Amino acid sequence: MEKLIICGLGVRVPEEITLESLQALADCRVVYCDLEDKAARAWLKGYCRELKFPGSAEEVVRDAVKAGGVGLAVWGQPQFSSRLARETELAAVKAGVAYRVFGAISPIGSVFARSVSFLGGDYGYQGIQAYSVETLLADEKAARIDLPLVLYAEKTNAAEWATVLERLAGAYPKGHQGRMFASDGPETKGMLSAMKPSDSCVLLIPPVVTAAPRAPRR
Repeated sequence: MEKLIICGLGVRVPEEITLESLQALADCRVVYCDLEDKAARAWLKGYCRELKFPGSAEEVVRDAVKAGGVGLAVWGQPQFSSRLARETELAAVKAGVAYRVFGAISPIGSVFARSVSFLGGDYGYQGIQAYSVETLLADEKAARIDLPLVLYAEKTNAAEWATVLERLAGAYPKGHQGRMFASDGPETKGMLSAMKPSDSCVLLIPPVVTAAPRAPRR
């Protein structure tokens, strides 16, 4: 029997959480959740016996070792977009704690579900790229402007977002627009330089479309 359950809440909470994950969390003695969106936390609290904010992955695992029945709820997909979930998995393995991970919609999956036009209409593009803000901070040349870009962050760091958006605004043509949505608000659209990220958000940037070369005259 698992002492620890790790569940993803999806990108938009609560509309993207699965019933399977919600039931698993409801069965837990205590649920740790690092989501900063107050409205989403208030909603989740109604389904949990006790809801706590985790101090660290080690704290979550220690509680699981002590009494079991521990749940961890994180934004996005646990093994794709949550550092805390990955750290908790590693700590659980090290401590010999039996655990189970429930899947969820990832930032890239949410984009596929929500925005056909972003992906290129009926035919799409030859690929799509998805990066965390941390990745583009470490390697500013990682992203390409000729492919759709999905940029996401589980936690909002205003300085990091500002740096990345400034770089992107310089790489794309002047006035290039993107769309942003988070777990706690409507989708917004605007120029990259004017974007104001919020907690647990995803930014969609369409590619720079170049004119197709004309066929030679015969």
